[in-house]
Amino acid sequence: MVAKLMIRFSMILILAMACGTAEAPDSTAAPAAEPTSAPVAGETSQPTPVPQVAAPPADVEVNPGKLTIMVGDLLNERFDPVFANAPGSHNYFRIAHGYLISTNEKTELVPGIASNWEISSDGLTWTFTIREGVKWHEGTELVPEDVLWSLQHMVGPQAFEYTTGSLAGISRAMERIELSGPDTVSMTTTVPFTTFYIIVSEASNSSYPVMPKRATLRDEAEELAYDSNPIGAGFMRLTNHVPASVMSFERFDDFYYQPKNGFPEDKRVNFQTLEMFLVPEESIRVAALRAAEADIAPVSLASRKQVEAGGGGLVFGPEGVVVEARLMGCFEPQRPCHDKRVRQALDYAIDKELMRDTLFGGPEVFQVKGWSLVTPSTIGYTPELDPWPFDPDKARQLLADAGYPNGEGFGKLIVNTWPASSMPLQVEVAQLVADNWRRELELDVEVRAGDSTGVKKMEVAGELNGQILWREQETRRDATSGTNSKYADPENIVRVHDDPELLRLVQETIQIVDSDERAEASKMLYQRLRDESYQLGIGYVNIPWGVGPRVLTWQPYPLATWPSALHTITLE
Repeated sequence: MVAKLMIRFSMILILAMACGTAEAPDSTAAPAAEPTSAPVAGETSQPTPVPQVAAPPADVEVNPGKLTIMVGDLLNERFDPVFANAPGSHNYFRIAHGYLISTNEKTELVPGIASNWEISSDGLTWTFTIREGVKWHEGTELVPEDVLWSLQHMVGPQAFEYTTGSLAGISRAMERIELSGPDTVSMTTTVPFTTFYIIVSEASNSSYPVMPKRATLRDEAEELAYDSNPIGAGFMRLTNHVPASVMSFERFDDFYYQPKNGFPEDKRVNFQTLEMFLVPEESIRVAALRAAEADIAPVSLASRKQVEAGGGGLVFGPEGVVVEARLMGCFEPQRPCHDKRVRQALDYAIDKELMRDTLFGGPEVFQVKGWSLVTPSTIGYTPELDPWPFDPDKARQLLADAGYPNGEGFGKLIVNTWPASSMPLQVEVAQLVADNWRRELELDVEVRAGDSTGVKKMEVAGELNGQILWREQETRRDATSGTNSKYADPENIVRVHDDPELLRLVQETIQIVDSDERAEASKMLYQRLRDESYQLGIGYVNIPWGVGPRVLTWQPYPLATWPSALHTITLE
């Protein structure tokens, strides 16, 4: 196995070198629209607090060698975030691209390409101050016009025609994006988007970086050309790309996040090159770690002994993904889940600690903490949100009070899920929970394991109403954006309720401009939503990464499904 593995990757490396180095796009291309200067809309602005970090560390000697990472997914391998934004793309996006706002090991937001950001008191206008001296990989300087174009491309008034999800929602409410000063870019919407600063930060569960401006905002030929020769402002630049096989990167010495540019630490990596291989099979990734053909790879806890036998070990990425258990279509009165007592009964009948100990091997991987998208690193988290205890007697009483004693008259309960790379035991967890409901509540439960694309299509078509969606979900710094579509949009097909009072509470919380006030309001909101139990409180997964013996240090950041904080890696 090991010999075959080494031959395979040797051939890939030869092919990668034969493909040549990516070329830069024409940096002299005109912007899509002539920027205009205009004052910021709204009243006086409230600056976003920027945490202060300790003094810069001493320079670290750069290892002349290579770091090899194997990942299970690279999605469609595109570099334009509008067309590649999904979990698999984070693996390479975070390496090649730079972001308006950065983050630190505490998940606090700190300056990045933007030296400052602020929102107007009416919540309608965001203004970003763009720092000087940021370089693109081909050596030219990043200018405010690049940020202007990037925002126009992603969330401009035209973007809803080709974007989806949160970007499309922002685009539909966009009034204007413009240069509001020599070094500032502002965007104004018709309704408040108080979490936009997180969307364009490294702390986002999405990935919306800054790109060099192109001639037009939407042109397929230009987009494909950019994917072939991507230029970013990240800590490494792409040098080779063999689709569905490997991406090669080289350290970018001029990466902006370093002490000489006034930053509190150096986020340049301490090695010279990086190879990222697409290897979907865990067994091959584990064999590569043992044979020193890989330095970092996602593995399951079951592979721990094999990795350790090769001289390596496991490093855990804190709060990587949460278990999302959502009851669908409960706003329809004919559904049993329309009754809150039914929803709460389902929650109390789940033995979360049994799930943790038998499937995940204990709290090192799985933590019974938080509620839905809210984990300890999320703004608004409080221990009072932690999952309810396993209480089958209370669950049976609640179900009986709702009119379904011993499950009589409830009908079939269907749980929809799929095999997930970021949570390898997702289907098994759903089956364990189904066993809980059969045994404790005497319900007729069926687990349907499909593919993620098909299940999501059924979700948006309303075909899962009355059923349960059991899936992994990315953690996030601010979860209010994740509650918007489910709790604050009465027209959205994936909404979970039609309660006017709850709708008002969610909308009011999301639109609070002051960050401290919104954090306190979020605590109360999440506790109310947890009590409603449209989404059940289960817990989160610390992602296990296998590391080879060459990796001496690595401290991944919380809330990341990708190999994060690569600047903390030192190699033998």
